[in-house]
Amino acid sequence: MKRWFFGAAGVVALLVCVVMWRLGDHDLERRPSETLFVTVSGARIAGTIWLPDEAPTAVVALVHGDGAQDRTSSGGYAPLINAFLDRGFAIASWDKPGVGQSEGNWLRQTMSDRTAETRAVLAVLKERFEDTPVGALGFSQAGWVLPGLTRTDADFLVTVGAAVSWQDQGDYYTAVRLTREGTDAEVIKATLAAQEIEDDRLFGPNATPEDRPDGMSPDRWQFIHLNRGADARQALSELDIPLLALWGAEDLNVDPTRNPEIFHETLDNRPDHSRIPARIIVFPNATHGLLKAPEYNWQLTEEWSRVAVVRFLLEGRNAYASDALNTMFTWIEGMVYLGER
Repeated sequence: MKRWFFGAAGVVALLVCVVMWRLGDHDLERRPSETLFVTVSGARIAGTIWLPDEAPTAVVALVHGDGAQDRTSSGGYAPLINAFLDRGFAIASWDKPGVGQSEGNWLRQTMSDRTAETRAVLAVLKERFEDTPVGALGFSQAGWVLPGLTRTDADFLVTVGAAVSWQDQGDYYTAVRLTREGTDAEVIKATLAAQEIEDDRLFGPNATPEDRPDGMSPDRWQFIHLNRGADARQALSELDIPLLALWGAEDLNVDPTRNPEIFHETLDNRPDHSRIPARIIVFPNATHGLLKAPEYNWQLTEEWSRVAVVRFLLEGRNAYASDALNTMFTWIEGMVYLGER
């Protein structure tokens, strides 16, 4: 009986240790850090720079997707940040304007405004980490932000789940949602056509805040009104920064087939494309944010099941699709090596 008791106690203790170890991926308090402040268009932006145990080999600025996100995306970035720190990279992230400790209002920003904000942060990082490569990793909506940067701003870029056209992304999102609800293909086609006409009325050049849909705030209406014409083609055709562009094949928010094709077409048509490294990868069984599918595949994180939430807490960085993080790491390290040559 005693042998059984102590054996069971040992198993329980081991399980507790494993759980605590995995939960460590969500702990950033134990990491060395510095405050980050930058003023953009009169608004003070606040963030954090997390530091690895040794001198960083590169510095990566995290650029948010849509939504009122703070510097850790309500804790969702923690496993990613810890994984990058363990690889020897410093990580910087900041609260969006009007979120957390940052002044301003992110819903009043254009994508160009967001590019200027990112540029200002990168300038601070370049000054702080002299002679260390500095780049940016952006999610989703950041696909309209990062291509506006130039080689004087960053040494490398990584995009995850980027869309080329705001309008096309909206159509894809709606089509996927309706398909998952069991809507007939012809009905979806008609719905999208009607939606395009209605969106022009609600958010087009001649629309006013009074035209906004019921329940939508004036600020959210303004954000869509300002940005619904966003398209990354021109910026990509002029991009002079090495780029790693990643998608998940099971992306429910952004078309993971057509967008990589456009990236290929546009980047390959640059006159000097052979001198500027660009790599485009679509990961199988991966979501919009490169988490494992189907375990974490919803259009909105608010839709996650309780099982998915608990699983993410336990898996931490292991929630990402196979080789997704390592691909980012090795590519950034390759850019560091090229810069040293």
